[in-house]
Amino acid sequence: MDLNSTLIPGFWPWAHLLYWPLIAWALYRAPWSILSQRDSSNILFATCTALFLIWQLRVQVADGLDVHLLGSTLLTLMFRWQAALLGQALILLGMTLTTDADFAAFAANGLLMGALPIGISYLVWRINERFLPANYFVYIFVAAFLTAGIGMITVGHAAWWLLGITSDLPVETLDQFRWIFIPIMYPEAFLTGGAISIFVIYKPEWIATFDDRRYLRNR
Repeated sequence: MDLNSTLIPGFWPWAHLLYWPLIAWALYRAPWSILSQRDSSNILFATCTALFLIWQLRVQVADGLDVHLLGSTLLTLMFRWQAALLGQALILLGMTLTTDADFAAFAANGLLMGALPIGISYLVWRINERFLPANYFVYIFVAAFLTAGIGMITVGHAAWWLLGITSDLPVETLDQFRWIFIPIMYPEAFLTGGAISIFVIYKPEWIATFDDRRYLRNR
C-alpha cells in the first residue's frame, strides 16, 4: 500500500517525528555482527529485492492510493524486527524513487507498511515462543501464516481509519479500499507461510526466529 502525502495532509508531518527515531533505534539495536557476514547480508538484500518486485504488482484504488502485498512478517521471521524495519525502509525507498509515491509520505508509509505489521509479527512470534507448544506446524501456522494475514488486515483498517479522518476521498472509495484487504490477506498469508515452510526445511539457518533445538528436537 502506497499513500501520497496529498491524501494525508494532517498526518505525514507527524509521521516523520515517529518514524525516524524508530529507524535510529533499529540501527542501534540491529545485530550487525550477524548482518555484516557475507551470507546474511546477501540473503537480506536478495529478500528485499524479491519483495520490491512483488510490490510492483499493485492494485490502484484511487490516485495516489495503491495496494500490494507487504512481506513484513516474512522479513521479521527471517531477520528479526530491527533488520526487517531497515529492509522495509530500503524497499520503500526503491518504491518512492520508481513510482508516484512522494518523499513527504515516506514516514507515513513506513509506519503503516513497516512498523505496524513488523511490530505485530514480532509480538505474535514472542507469544508463540512463550506460550504455545514447541511444534514446527504451530510455528508455521501461527507465527507465519496467521500473523501475515492479521498484519495485512490491521494495516488495511489502520490506513482506512487514517484516510477517513484526513483525506477528502468519497465514502465509496474508502469502503472499496477497506474491503480490498480481505482478498489480499490470503495471498499474503500463503506467500509468507509457504516461503517460511520451504526455508525451514531446506535452509533453517536463514530463519533467525527458528531454533532447531526447540522445534526439531526428538523428532
